[in-house]
Amino acid sequence: MTQPFCPPPFRPALHDERLQRPDWTRPAGRDGRLRLDKNENTDLALRVLIGNLLAALPPEAALDYPDAAPVYAKLAAHLGLSPSALLFTAGSDGAIRTAYEAFLEPGDTVLMTAPSFAMYPVYARMFGARIVAVDYQPGPLLGMEKLLAAVAEHHPRLVCLPNPDSPTGSVLSLDALDVLAQAVGREGGALLVDEAYHPFCKITALPLIDRHPHLMVARTFAKAWGLAGARIGCLVATPTTTALLHKLRPMYEVNAVGLALLDRLLDHADTVMAAVDRILDGKAWFLDQMAGRGFPVLRGEGNFLHVAFGDQAPRVHAALADKVLYRPDFSEPCLAGFSRFTAAPQSVLEPVASLVFDSLARNR
Repeated sequence: MTQPFCPPPFRPALHDERLQRPDWTRPAGRDGRLRLDKNENTDLALRVLIGNLLAALPPEAALDYPDAAPVYAKLAAHLGLSPSALLFTAGSDGAIRTAYEAFLEPGDTVLMTAPSFAMYPVYARMFGARIVAVDYQPGPLLGMEKLLAAVAEHHPRLVCLPNPDSPTGSVLSLDALDVLAQAVGREGGALLVDEAYHPFCKITALPLIDRHPHLMVARTFAKAWGLAGARIGCLVATPTTTALLHKLRPMYEVNAVGLALLDRLLDHADTVMAAVDRILDGKAWFLDQMAGRGFPVLRGEGNFLHVAFGDQAPRVHAALADKVLYRPDFSEPCLAGFSRFTAAPQSVLEPVASLVFDSLARNR
């Protein structure tokens, strides 16, 4: 009699009911509305440039296996680093997973902020790590003393800090990052500074790497560089640390099409920075418009913005519902009542502001 197939046991961490991933069979349903929900690059000129670069790619970019070495060299020159300090990853998401895989054993402690990037607790549960979350206070504010106290108390194996953080837009100064790196090092841990929103925020921990061999910096080309769909990012560390991290990379760390696009887009860094400036100008304009109507706003860092519509929220959300994708509200107390929109050039945000103001005028 044939015995029924019984798969080998999975790792215990995969049986954690809190470890859940979105339904991969369900379309995202983002068609037909202005996409201001995922902090993608909304600058039209940059989108046209990337479209032209994509159209001009040779067939070999899709037909051949990738050769990353020339792009390592080009990116290193752009950043003023050695190629030996870089590891390409599938976005900053891939960089984060690599750091978890490199440093965490089941039961180890990973310290993170809350709220923050959704994948931090997901990866912690994947690898069976213990989560210690340092909560933002209303403001949103993250006290440096509270963060340092948590490091001293819990002796984390890994500390993860997006800078600026998302969804709060909060940022630590370079001096504060230096103090944090020293504290984590004293406890024998590793520090991952996630700079997904660079250069929307100009602060970077890269100058600290030589002083702190336990420090890693994650970057992505999804935000400012507009390559969200290409899934290209990198992890930066000392050459010694990076050599060990490379032992975890797959056969080909990123796809050839994404590499080819990045290779060509690096030749247009000035165009990227001009798009960043237009987006930041549009963000400031939209926040001024909302504040001028009496709505509380948060002027945080990153390519996103927050507005609290208060008693007018039902009317505003109804007006935007079938036209704009955005995050209407937050369950976390530090952001309760605020809506979040992806920042965009003024020309993109003007119709959104008109929808908001029209909804108010209709209900006077």
